[in-house]
Amino acid sequence: MVLNIGNTGNGKPYCKYNAKADKWFVRGADGEDREIQRPTFVADLPNIATGWMRYVEGQAPERVMDPSVDRMASPPGEGFKRGFVLSVFSLKFFDGVVEFASASIYVGNAIKDLHAQFEAGRSANPGKLPVVQCVGSQAMKDRYGTNYRPIFTIVDWIDRPNELPGGNPVDVPPPPPAPLALSKPVF
Repeated sequence: MVLNIGNTGNGKPYCKYNAKADKWFVRGADGEDREIQRPTFVADLPNIATGWMRYVEGQAPERVMDPSVDRMASPPGEGFKRGFVLSVFSLKFFDGVVEFASASIYVGNAIKDLHAQFEAGRSANPGKLPVVQCVGSQAMKDRYGTNYRPIFTIVDWIDRPNELPGGNPVDVPPPPPAPLALSKPVF
């Protein structure tokens, strides 16, 4: 058993989309960010969490999560924005399960559209999860300059991978280290 003490405090592996630069990054168990191409991944959309988030450079994000996706938590204070937390899985792009979270309005709207696709296809794919591909981005100009909104599409539906445990993504502990030899990833 590994004790979760004395480490660098990097927490769970995660992926992120930089809406200013239209770039994807993943932080793995090694604690280093690396840029990746537009990913394809399994999204645990049945367990997406929403809430209030505040990101401050050099600090862990602050989160006040909603009791459920249809009941919003009270705004906690200045600087908090609406956001989401989602568990996603890809051996090829993320080396396993990572957390995808954002309070960007453009990323949030892209996830909102993805969730609508999920809801539309859910009854035809009972018990399955969507395989999602980021197929591009859309430039969005506002008073802060140009930002980018990722474009997601569901390309397949599959049974829940064993590596993706389900449940509230905020409560899911970090995954154990990946095995040394992995089979060839499908996505």
